[in-house]
Amino acid sequence: MTEKTKNKAIAKPLLAIIGVNFLWGFDFIAIEYMMDYMSPAIFTLLRLIIGSIILTVCCFIFKKGIHINKKDMPRVFISGAVGMAIYFTVENLGTGLTGAAFSSLIMATVPVFGMIGDRIFFGNRITPLKILCIAISILGVYLLVSGEPMGINVLGTVAMFVAAIVWTFYIVYVKPLYEKLDLLTLLTGLFLSGLIVELPIAAISQAITHAAIEFTPAGILITIATAIVCIIIGEFGYIYAVGRLSTTLVSAFENVLPLTTVIFSLIIFGTMLTGSQIAGGLLIMAAVTAIALIEKYSK
Repeated sequence: MTEKTKNKAIAKPLLAIIGVNFLWGFDFIAIEYMMDYMSPAIFTLLRLIIGSIILTVCCFIFKKGIHINKKDMPRVFISGAVGMAIYFTVENLGTGLTGAAFSSLIMATVPVFGMIGDRIFFGNRITPLKILCIAISILGVYLLVSGEPMGINVLGTVAMFVAAIVWTFYIVYVKPLYEKLDLLTLLTGLFLSGLIVELPIAAISQAITHAAIEFTPAGILITIATAIVCIIIGEFGYIYAVGRLSTTLVSAFENVLPLTTVIFSLIIFGTMLTGSQIAGGLLIMAAVTAIALIEKYSK
């Protein structure tokens, strides 16, 4: 394969991963807005209902049904439960309490958690350079949290770190399914599994909190639009890209997410990070990029 052919081969997935992180950056803004009108669990439930209906209909039209092997069902169900129900519920909670810009920067630490997870579960060695990157990311998180002008929201901050860990587990656990199932079937299975799990979560959440649910024209539009564009299309693009790009490129271009969110937060909400938080965010993104480059050139 010539260099020109290689460049063409990665052009589409590269655009896909950039576009996906742009969409997900905007999703953080939508979540922050919607948390004033409904609880994290209800917002997650509504988007999963919309997504499940659309994907199921598409699956029956184009695939003549949802065809998943019995041996793959447990992994599909667990992946959907973790990546669609638990992750989005916790992410919504954390974003609502801390703000879109702050929460998206916390999510930028996912590659760091992934590296630590590789060490714990697979025994992969963490080199001194990687340890330095982890230390830099920890310093970045400290600056991000300590620079919060109104003081940190402990519950929201903890929720975002939990979300980062949950997402790390999800992207590792779901990966074997990429080669076994087509994108439409896989996403349909993930959404339906997430919906099954989210139903009791939302019911219990409402019973405990009695949170108000307010449907406004803007809120309805945002819920439908983000379910289709940010989650369905976003997941399609993400799975397409990670199957064709190296970990280095995926990790490096995921820095588009917090950058997008910070810019949108400033434009829409007028939310500006402090100098300390900006420095912390830059350190986190630099550490993540360095980890990806170390992974590439150490092979």
